[in-house]
Amino acid sequence: MVEMKRALLVVGIAALIVLSIAGVAFASESYVISDYSGAAQQGGTTIVDNSTTWRYAPENPRVVYITVWAPEPYKNYITKAIVEVVRSQGLKAVVVNDVSKYDLKGRLVVAFFPYTEWNNGVLSREVTLSGILYYSYDGDAKSIINATRAFDLSKDAISTFAGELCQASSKRMVYEHIVNRDCNVAYWWNLKAKVGKLNQANPYEMAANEISSQLKNFLLSDNEAK
Repeated sequence: MVEMKRALLVVGIAALIVLSIAGVAFASESYVISDYSGAAQQGGTTIVDNSTTWRYAPENPRVVYITVWAPEPYKNYITKAIVEVVRSQGLKAVVVNDVSKYDLKGRLVVAFFPYTEWNNGVLSREVTLSGILYYSYDGDAKSIINATRAFDLSKDAISTFAGELCQASSKRMVYEHIVNRDCNVAYWWNLKAKVGKLNQANPYEMAANEISSQLKNFLLSDNEAK
């Protein structure tokens, strides 16, 4: 009987050690994942009709106008990450509130994340975002404004929305006889940044960096194409 109690005690202690190690590991981890993500891109050379006068946009391609439609503190972190990426490519970053005033004035970046959540658990902190990142070389503000007025997305619809947004921008450029360059839309459904309580990382910053890294890919692709 005594031996059995000792055995149970040893097993219990071992179990506590395993649980403690697992808890520390869980509280130390950090990662960024998403339930669903992707990108839609449209661009290339526009076939122009020489009988019609075509023009180029934007007015100043060295300037990138940036706006972030998201609640705080997400907005602050996303804006900062995007500005850093834009500047790293040798471009001028200008943060604005009303993008309609800058239509076709410079390149345009709009981060639209209307769905956000956060959870402060015992062992970890977690933030979740759903939305899109819109990058238009031409600076097409009208198309993104019109599109988001009827924004009612789900996981199944967000990729369709991204594709339709780029199509709408392309059609506008042709209709207004503007030589189209490109439109890029990245999308995430439940972009989740999770950080253990023993980890010093910031989940808001991690999510923002994931978003801005996609913009960097768009800008690098843009530069290579030109």
